[in-house]
Formats: sequence, structure tokens, C-alpha cells
Amino acid sequence: MAGSIGPKTEGAQEQVFVEISEDEMLGKVTIVPPQSETDRFSTIDDVRNTLKRRNVIYGVDEARMAELSAKLSQFASTKNINEPIEIDLAFGTPMTNGEDARVEYLYKKTEEEAPEAAALVEDEEGRIDYKAAHKIDNITKGTVLARKIPPTKGMQGMTVTGKAIEAKDGKDIEVFASKGVVVSPDNKDEFIADTDGQVIVKDNKISVLALFEVPGDVNLSTGNIDFIGTVVVRGDVKEGFKVTAGEDLIVNGVVEGAELKCNGKLTIGGGVSGNDKAKITCPGDATIKYIRNATVDVGGSLTTAQAIMHSKVTVGNKVTVAGKKGVIVGGQVIAGREVNAASMGSNFATPTEVIVGEAVGLRDELQKMEVELKAALENLDKTKKGIQFLKDLSTKMGGTLPPDKKELLTKLTRAQFKLMADSKTMAEKKQDLEKKEAESSEERRRHAKVMCMGIIHTGVKITINKASRQISEELKYCTLTESDGEVKVGPFKGN
Repeated sequence: MAGSIGPKTEGAQEQVFVEISEDEMLGKVTIVPPQSETDRFSTIDDVRNTLKRRNVIYGVDEARMAELSAKLSQFASTKNINEPIEIDLAFGTPMTNGEDARVEYLYKKTEEEAPEAAALVEDEEGRIDYKAAHKIDNITKGTVLARKIPPTKGMQGMTVTGKAIEAKDGKDIEVFASKGVVVSPDNKDEFIADTDGQVIVKDNKISVLALFEVPGDVNLSTGNIDFIGTVVVRGDVKEGFKVTAGEDLIVNGVVEGAELKCNGKLTIGGGVSGNDKAKITCPGDATIKYIRNATVDVGGSLTTAQAIMHSKVTVGNKVTVAGKKGVIVGGQVIAGREVNAASMGSNFATPTEVIVGEAVGLRDELQKMEVELKAALENLDKTKKGIQFLKDLSTKMGGTLPPDKKELLTKLTRAQFKLMADSKTMAEKKQDLEKKEAESSEERRRHAKVMCMGIIHTGVKITINKASRQISEELKYCTLTESDGEVKVGPFKGN
């Protein structure tokens, strides 16, 4: 081994040898026993000298040197060493390259943990909902979206022979705040949503867009859609699916027995063909090409280009079926202010109901409040009867009650006070709603009308401000209003 380079060895009194690894990151010492009784035992100084001659000048482990020194002293005093001693004494320091800069996306999990489409999960009965909501990163303003982790410096290494091993620093990257995103004023490496919407990351640019676009149909490939901002569907919404938009909703195609809900305006370019399964809810204005066999609730005004057929349509303001052939036939149309169509009903006297002058939103809220108040009063009455029964029982028992009955009396008494307070609040709210309805009734009465520039067929029932008229003979080119509790027919008056 003596004189070789990899591994390298050299002796002191032919007893101490040093072996250096190929990469020079390890120095190993081998000490052999004396060849004869006259040879002296190697000492720790022999080891140090040999290491020095072999240029092992870095990473010598002093704890191991101390351990080896104690062994050599023991062997020298006992002269009891029969086998070579081998020990790793010097250790190089590996270099560590710096880590590249990276971006932590705080609004979602990693791509592996959160794939684009929601995972299919079985319910307790082993069924899978293939229409489960599409995975959309709905973000609210102020959310910390991402944080850039800067690159780190590389750490230089060193061999046992004192040679430096250069390390590379991590590479930096640029991250940009694009539309709807701002840089945090407290940390230049943090990015914050400046609006509600969907996060888009492309080419190290982070954006928040208040619009989610479905390039084709809403079907099994997309699942249901639920987005905080505006939703645009370029194709159709297939039967059984749901689309929910926090703002406007635009569907270019047809809605086929699906459920749509938005908090802004609604546009359905291809119309609704509901098969009695479609349910449309919109608090603002809506524009729908046609409505067939569907339930539609619109808070503002509704404009259709062709027809409303066999549907339940409730609108807060105006219903306009535009076009020379615009028809309302079958079902029920309710509007707060006005209904305008080219024709109503059909030659077959199809039952069709048109109601105008209803405070639609107030009416529904008032009806709900009436139901809740009635239930609260009924529970209050039952509670009072229960309390009275327990009080009568206490009198019969000489003013005492068993512990369980006493606890029940306490609970009923507490429930009574709560129900009394709730009933009072509900009654006040009901009174307030009735007042609002009364205040708006005069304006509705003055403006409520049904307009038809074509024919109102027999079989149509018109109700204006609670006054009703069953059409028994065809009416043409007319405007219907309410006066003195009756539905009056006048000439057509365009807006």
C-alpha cells in the first residue's frame, strides 16, 4: 500500500499507514503490530506525523484521536497487540449547492394533492356523484395567494487534504403581480388578491380574474360549477347539472333541465328547455331566448326573444316576450309591474295564468314570516300548557316536584321566555313587511298592466292587483289594467 495514490498509504516505523479515499473526503488510519519485540509501539504522535506527511490537514476528528491515543497507550504498557487497528480519523465537508428560488402557493394544495377535477368519492351506499363540483380556486379580496422563497447561497466544501470544493448559489426567479393581484406592502415577496375571483398562474404571472369560463358544455367532464365571480359557459348546460355564479352568469347555449343560480344578471342565449327539471334563480335582470317547462325566479326584469311555455315564472318587475311572435302559453307568469307579449294562450284554450301587481319578493318573505310566526306561537302555547300542568302537579303534591319534573319546569320556563321574545321579533318584522307592501301597493296599482299586441286567447286568466278576469272571448291589440276592483280592457299602448 505504501506510495500508492488512490488509496494512498505511508508508514511511520513501518506501523502507521494512511489511506485517503478517491474523492479525498475520508482519511483512514491503519496501525499494525510491531514486527519484533525490539520494535516500539506506535504513538499518537506517529499518527499525527503520518497524517501531516500525507497532507491530511482538514477534518481530523479529535475525539477519535483521543480514543485512539488511549488504546495505543494501553497496548504499549501491556505489549498486547496482535491485530491491526483500523479507524476513520479525518472527514471532509461536502459542498452544498444553494436552493433555487421557488413560489409557495398558499391558496391551494400542491398539484398532486389538488388536481383540477375534484376526486370522485363514494357515499355510504357506494354511489359516486359524477356531477360533483368542478375544482375552482375561489379567492376573496385580501387573501395571501403566494409567497416567493428567495434562493439560498451555496456552502463551500473541503477535502481532508484542504482542497476547497466550490458550490453553486441557487438560481433566482422573477414573479409578477398581474391583473387583480398586488404586492404586499410589508413583504415584497408576498402577493395578495386585490379582488374576488379565480387565480390564474401563467409564466410566473399571478392573476385573479373575476370570471370563470367553461369553453364547452357543462357536463360530466366539468361537473357542477360554483364560482365566486362571473361565469361564462360557451356551450350548453346539460340536464341534472348545476351552475352557481357569485356575480353574472352567461350561457351561450341551451339549458337542459339544469339548475342555474347567480347573484347578478343572467343571459341564456340558447334558451331553457327544462323538462320540468330546470330551475333558474336570478336577483337581477335576465335575458333568455325562450323558456319551456321550467321554474324561473327573477328579481329584476325578464326579457325573452321567443316564448314562455308551460312554466312557472316569477319576476319582480317586468316580463317582456319580445318579437312579433312572442307568446306566453301554459303555466303561470307573475310580475310585479308589467307583462308584455305578442300573444297569450293558444287556439286550444290552453290554461294560462298571468298575474301582475304582486310585490313578489315581499310577498314570499311575508308568507315565510307568517309560517314561522305561526309555528312559534304554537310552540309557545304548548310550552305554557306544559308549565301550567307541572304547576298544577306541584300543588297536588304539596308544593314539591320530583327532581326530573323540577328540571323540566325550569327548561320549559326558559323556553317560554325565549319563544315570547322570538314571537315578538317575528310579529314586528311581519308588521314591517306588511307596511312595506302597503307602501308599494299604490305604485304597483298605478303601473300594473298587461299588454298584448296580438291575441289573448280564451283559457287565459288575467289577475291585476288581485282583480281577476277569465278570458272567455278573444281579445286583440289591447292593454289590460285594474280599476275599481275590475280588470279593464283598453287599446294597446306601446311603451
